[in-house]
Amino acid sequence: MRKLLDAAMVVFARRGYHAARVDDIVKVARTSHGTFYLYFSNKEDLLRALVSEAGEVVAALDSGLGPVSGDREGWKELRQWMGQFSDAWQRYAPVLRAWTDLVMSDPELSAQAHAAAGGVASTLAARVAAAGPPPGIDPNAAAEAVVAMVDRFHQLRQFAREPVDDVALDTLTTMVHRGLFSSARG
Repeated sequence: MRKLLDAAMVVFARRGYHAARVDDIVKVARTSHGTFYLYFSNKEDLLRALVSEAGEVVAALDSGLGPVSGDREGWKELRQWMGQFSDAWQRYAPVLRAWTDLVMSDPELSAQAHAAAGGVASTLAARVAAAGPPPGIDPNAAAEAVVAMVDRFHQLRQFAREPVDDVALDTLTTMVHRGLFSSARG
């Protein structure tokens, strides 16, 4: 089954979810249609399995962010979490694109997306609130904006064929840290 999941990510990256066919996936996996249908009833079922897997990885980010102070140690904590977020995004980029395309028309995928993104945003909002946000900053709105910004940043970098390297992640981290944790100097 792992071969099929990995092959689907390759095919989704090359062709996009909508243009991908089961035949393409089994060719990349070097397996048979029978093997595919042993594990999945169709391409949508395979996508749901990948979304579930990606959701588990994203959910792990919830517990991956410790307290963030306004000092260098807080920046390092946030930078480590940004790196984990980035790794997950890059690993599951083809799935995330398909997930985003289908979230409005598929209630199950919509619920999974809401749970995954909501959990990450809730954790970040709790860290912002605990640090004492700057005046005029709502921790929940700020956290949702950060998640959206990091997601869109990765999309734009991918589109421009530019890497999300250490310089890029350091920049994102510094922007978020200064904007949300600057009043927490400790």
